[in-house]
Amino acid sequence: MKTLQFRQFRLFKSDEILPWRKKLENGKPEKVPFLKRILQHPLLYIIFFAAVIAFLTSYFPARPLPAIKVGEIATRDIISPITITIEDRQATDERRERAEANIPPVYSYNLKIIDAVREKIKQFFEMARAWESSSVSSSLKDLQNNLSENLGIDLDETTLNQLARQKFSSELEDLLVEILTPLLFKEIVLSRSLFNHGETEKGLLVIKGKEEKLLKAAEVLDLKEARAFLNAEINSLEIPSRQRNILKTLAPAFIVPTINYDAQETEIRRLKARNQVEPVFYTIKKGKVLIRKGDEATPSVIEQISIINQQISNQAHWLVQFFGLLFLYSVIFFFIWNFLEWLAAVEKKLNLLQMIGFSLLLSFVIYKASLFVAEAMSTSLSIINVNKDSLTYGFPFQFATFIFALLTRREIAVIYCVINSLLAGYLLGGDYFTGIYVLLGGIAAIYGLRYYLASSRNSILKAGLMVLAPFQVILVLLTYLIRQSFPEFSNMSAELLSAAAGGLLSAALAFVLLPPFESLFGFVTDTKLHELTNSDLPIFRQLALEAPGTYHHSLIVSTLAEKAAEKINANSLVVKAGGLYHDIGKMKRPEYFSENQTSREDVHRELTPSLSTLVIINHVKDGIDLARKLKLPQPLIDLIAQHHGTSIVRYFFHKAKQKYDPELHKIEAEDFRYAGPTPRSKEAGLLLLADSVEAAARSLNNPTRQNLKQVITEIFNNHIQDGQLDDCGFTLKDLRVIANSFLITLDAIYHPRPKYPGFDFEKQAEKKEEGKKKNGRNNKQTEEESGPAKQT
Repeated sequence: MKTLQFRQFRLFKSDEILPWRKKLENGKPEKVPFLKRILQHPLLYIIFFAAVIAFLTSYFPARPLPAIKVGEIATRDIISPITITIEDRQATDERRERAEANIPPVYSYNLKIIDAVREKIKQFFEMARAWESSSVSSSLKDLQNNLSENLGIDLDETTLNQLARQKFSSELEDLLVEILTPLLFKEIVLSRSLFNHGETEKGLLVIKGKEEKLLKAAEVLDLKEARAFLNAEINSLEIPSRQRNILKTLAPAFIVPTINYDAQETEIRRLKARNQVEPVFYTIKKGKVLIRKGDEATPSVIEQISIINQQISNQAHWLVQFFGLLFLYSVIFFFIWNFLEWLAAVEKKLNLLQMIGFSLLLSFVIYKASLFVAEAMSTSLSIINVNKDSLTYGFPFQFATFIFALLTRREIAVIYCVINSLLAGYLLGGDYFTGIYVLLGGIAAIYGLRYYLASSRNSILKAGLMVLAPFQVILVLLTYLIRQSFPEFSNMSAELLSAAAGGLLSAALAFVLLPPFESLFGFVTDTKLHELTNSDLPIFRQLALEAPGTYHHSLIVSTLAEKAAEKINANSLVVKAGGLYHDIGKMKRPEYFSENQTSREDVHRELTPSLSTLVIINHVKDGIDLARKLKLPQPLIDLIAQHHGTSIVRYFFHKAKQKYDPELHKIEAEDFRYAGPTPRSKEAGLLLLADSVEAAARSLNNPTRQNLKQVITEIFNNHIQDGQLDDCGFTLKDLRVIANSFLITLDAIYHPRPKYPGFDFEKQAEKKEEGKKKNGRNNKQTEEESGPAKQT
């Protein structure tokens, strides 16, 4: 099919066509009242909604709890007004004491002990040999005293005498060192009776250089056990008995403790273990009952009340939080407004901003009320132990998301869904999982309405039951998996049931609030439009009876505009309803409109062109008044007001120019124009074009396809040059698609049909017309002839 072309399309408007605009340019611009300009400015609503939400969020300062003494009976329930985390000092001290007690006593091994013993043995034998080789006569008693004073070795004279007989041989010295060295590598203490640091229970931590090892008390030798061990070793040696006896007496004198209790290191390690224990905290959540009415106050309750009151007194003033939230919400609303501006196809941007702000305020109130109910249920249900946090999943988080998805575009519904999740997460303590739960639930609600096509209000309930409720249950289960923890069965079942109930409650609340939102913000749903386009409505019956031509004209205009709207992705239901209602104002004076004139008498014959124009133009105002009485949605009222734009009533404008002398009467097109405004949406532009094209096509005597093309082209060009389509957002592609859609529809309406055989309707009609004309001439002659007689 060939594309319909606009032969007369021009880029520049003609002053001849637009003399009224030239006149307005010369005059002063219309002043808009200051208050009206303020009320229409988005900045007012950005600051207002941001301030109100910030105020409601921040101005709830917690009041201090009443003072109560230990042992006093509480006169009422004392509930925590804030969520606070408190250190459990008793539990912390117990853990630290356990950690400290678990540290075993530290013993340090003397790494120099073997060298010291060897040196002592060497000195012993050197001193003894020196005594033996001394020229000065001295007794064994003198050697005995000398060894005791200098080396601390106490030997009897018998042993010294035996050694002297061996001449303190180096062989005996080496043998003594060889026997003592392996023993001195062992852990030897002075006495087990000195184990008073918990060695028996916890063992001993022996530090030997860089090596540490934990020994049981039984694995350590005391001096007595070391001597017994040494005697056993000596007995196992294959040496002469005399030497064995000397070693048994001499060797024990050189046995010394190899490990000693290190009090300082033990204390350091125990202090370190104590400090490594993290403090034990417990959280008192907001709304928790600290003490119930009639209970006795315990020291722990008194401490909790004291800490909470101290925390409240240390909190900053609420204005600090208010200004922070004010700035945050102002930025959010500013970006929302810029997003609405970016969506060029969105009409009523200010209404959308107001609707978003109002919905957030309403959501805040509903969430606060839900919190109150959840707290009351968690404290009052004694049969079932229900946690308040479990009931939060049942809040109607998505009621406004349903409304936005029905009344606006999905992009705007998603934006509201994001902001709503931030608000809900903040009110519920900044919980990350709650924010994700609300965000994904909102997206599910939008998808659910899309799946059910939002064809009726019942689709909200279907989406809530079949999509949102089960999806929220799945989200709760996913939260368990992510957190890797499952609550008790009672809490788990309560959370799952709450999630399902929250989806149903959101849908039910949206179902109830949808009509008030439609009326308050001027939006209309498809359900409402289907109801308004019912042909059995009293208004259409009245229109068909009192103005049948207008009724038939409205049906065709509605069909034309609806088909074209489907082609350019405009709202076809709005256009259809607008086409049916656009001329209801003609019912006030139906006889003044040609389509309703059944007789050949022209009621405009006795009226001046300007008065006839006033009657014609007033059908728009009358239609608006009637629409308001019928309580039609604002979009339909706007279509009624804009369906003629500011176009000229051309018939009476040209009639006035023909009737009056231009030198005596100044005929201006401005006086013959509709009040407007010009179409502000694609739907209004479609209605204007469909109305004009249908009326022009009806005037054709021979509505062939070519003639219809010519009518459509001329009408489109005329409105383009007149500036009627400047504000409705049409593209050239849209205009071509609309024109071809009009042509197809009109061609289907006015297409020729085959003649009925045996009938010649056109000739019979011509004969009747000729007979009427003859009768008319005869009547006129009779009146002229009888005139003078009547005068006489």
